[in-house]
Amino acid sequence: MMIAVSIAILLSAFGLPATANGSQNSGQSNPGGYVKYTLILSNNTLINGNFVSTVNGMEPWGIAYDPSNGYLYVTDWSSGTVSVINGTTVIATIPVGTNPGGVAYDPSNGYIYVANYGSGTVSVINGANNTVIATIPVGQGPTGVAYDPSNGYIYVADDDSGTVSVINGTTVIANITVGPFPWGVAYDPSNGYIYVANYYSNNVVSVINGANNTVIATIPVGSGSWGVAYDPSNGYIYVANYGSGTVSVINGTTVIATIPVGPWPTGVAYDPSNGYIYVAVSSSGTVSVINGATNAVIATIPVGTWPFGVAYDPSNGYIYVTNYGSGTVSIISTSAQATETYTVTFTESGLPPGTRWSVTFNGSTKSSTASSITFTGVPAGNYTWNATSIIAVGSGTRYVAQTSSGTISVSNASSVSLHYVKQYRVTIKPTAGGSTSPSGTFWYNAGSTVNITAVPAPGYEFVGWETNSSITFANSSSATTNAIINSAGTIVALFKAVPSSTQSGTVSVTSTSVSTSSTSTSSVTAPTTSTSTRPTPSAVPALAVVAAVVVVVLVVALLVIKRRRP
Repeated sequence: MMIAVSIAILLSAFGLPATANGSQNSGQSNPGGYVKYTLILSNNTLINGNFVSTVNGMEPWGIAYDPSNGYLYVTDWSSGTVSVINGTTVIATIPVGTNPGGVAYDPSNGYIYVANYGSGTVSVINGANNTVIATIPVGQGPTGVAYDPSNGYIYVADDDSGTVSVINGTTVIANITVGPFPWGVAYDPSNGYIYVANYYSNNVVSVINGANNTVIATIPVGSGSWGVAYDPSNGYIYVANYGSGTVSVINGTTVIATIPVGPWPTGVAYDPSNGYIYVAVSSSGTVSVINGATNAVIATIPVGTWPFGVAYDPSNGYIYVTNYGSGTVSIISTSAQATETYTVTFTESGLPPGTRWSVTFNGSTKSSTASSITFTGVPAGNYTWNATSIIAVGSGTRYVAQTSSGTISVSNASSVSLHYVKQYRVTIKPTAGGSTSPSGTFWYNAGSTVNITAVPAPGYEFVGWETNSSITFANSSSATTNAIINSAGTIVALFKAVPSSTQSGTVSVTSTSVSTSSTSTSSVTAPTTSTSTRPTPSAVPALAVVAAVVVVVLVVALLVIKRRRP
C-alpha cells in the first residue's frame, strides 16, 4: 500500500512550518541576478519585482524545463496538478497524482515524468499536447526524478521504500536499493553515474552506475541531503544539505569542498550562461549563488517563502524558483539589472501667477515661477521633501503652504500637490480708555472671520470700531462683533470718557447788630449737589468766598457800631 502523507506531516518531519506568511520586498541587484518577476500561480498574475504573497492557495514544489516546446513544468503538492508556464504565463494546468513533487524531462521521447509522492506513482505527460499518457506504479513516496541520456532511462527516488525505480519509457525495469529516504537525483555525464541524496541515511550520497544499475559508492556529505545538480563547467556534483545548511561539492566520489549557504537549503540548479550554481535556501526565503570557479557564495537573492525547486530556462536565460510557502514562482534575471528611474512632480495651487517657489527633494533644490516642479531620474525608494512654506508678496500679505514637507515612496511616476493660502497681517488695538481681545498683530487667512471684543475702562464707554483698510465689521457699534479680513490693516476700538453731572445749593450767613434797634442780614449762594445739602468737592471754593464776605461784613458792622457810641 502506498503511503500518502499530508504536507503538514512531511514538513513537520523536516522541521518546516505547515503554513507561511510573507510580505512585499524589493528585488536585489547583484552578480547573481535579481528577481525580475513574480508569478502568482493561483490567479496567473505577474508582478514586477519580488513579491512575497501572504495568501498562497497553491504549494509549488518541483520544476523542470522542456526544450522541445520551451515550457516549464511546475508541480503543485496540494492540488495534485502540474502548471505549465510559457515564459511568464501559466498556459495549462494538468491533473496528476497525489502530492506531486519531483519532475524531469526525457528528450528521447519528449515526455515529462512527475513523481507523485502520495500516490506512489509517476505520471507521464506528453509535452506535445500537455496530457497525461501513462501512470506508472513505483516505490512508496517517490520524490526526485532524473534522466540518464547514456541509456535513456528515468531514475526515480522512492523516499519511503529506500529504493530507486528505473523506468524505460513507461515501464519499471529495475529497483535499486540505496540509503534510507532517498530524495534528490542527478546524472553526471562525465562519468555516467547517478547521484542519489539520501535524506535519512547517515548523511551519505549513493552513487549508481547507469551501465549496470548498481550502487558503486556511498559518499559522506552533510546532514539531510536534499537537492542535487551537475555543473558541466567543472564536472562537479553539488548536493544541498538541508540539515547542515551547506552544499557539498563532489568530484567523482570525493567531497572536495563544503560551502555554507544558510539554514535548510533544498533545490539546486546550474546556469550555463554564467557558470553559477543557484541554491534555494528555504528558511530565509533566498537563493544563494555559488561561483563554480571558486566554490564560494557570491550573492544572495531574496525570493518567496520556502523556496524549494530551481530550474534554468535557456530560451530566455531566466532562473525559475518555486516558492512553496507563498504559492509563487520567482523569475530571476541573471543579466545586469538596469536601474529603473521615475519622475516626481510637485504641483502648487493658490499662488498668484509668476510667484517664485521652490522644492527640495532628496537633497536637490529646484525653483520655478510655473505651477509645477519636476525631478527626473529618481530610482525607486523612499524620499523626504520640503517646499517653501511662507512666501511674502507685499506689505502685510503672504502665502502659506498648508503642508510644506513630507515623505514619498517612489515605485513609479509620482506626484505631490501643494496648496498655498493667502494671509493678511492685521493689528488690533484700542484707543485710551479701554482694551481689546485679541490685542496685537496677527496673520489671518484672507476672507476669514475674527471675533473681536472691546472692553472699556472705568469712567469710559465704547464708541465703535474703525479701520484703515477694507476690513469690514458685522456691527461696528457693538463691543463684541466679527471682523471680516478682506485686506491687511489696523482695527481700532474707540472709547470716550463719561462726563460728571452737578447742581447748585444755598448757604446763608446772618449778621446781628449789637444794638437792639438794628440788625443786618447777608446771604450768599453756594453750589450743592442735587441729592444732598452737604457741599460737594466742587462747591468748596465758593464756600471760601462766602466766608470771606461774612468776615468783611462783620468787621464793617463793628466799625459802624463803634463810631456811633457817645
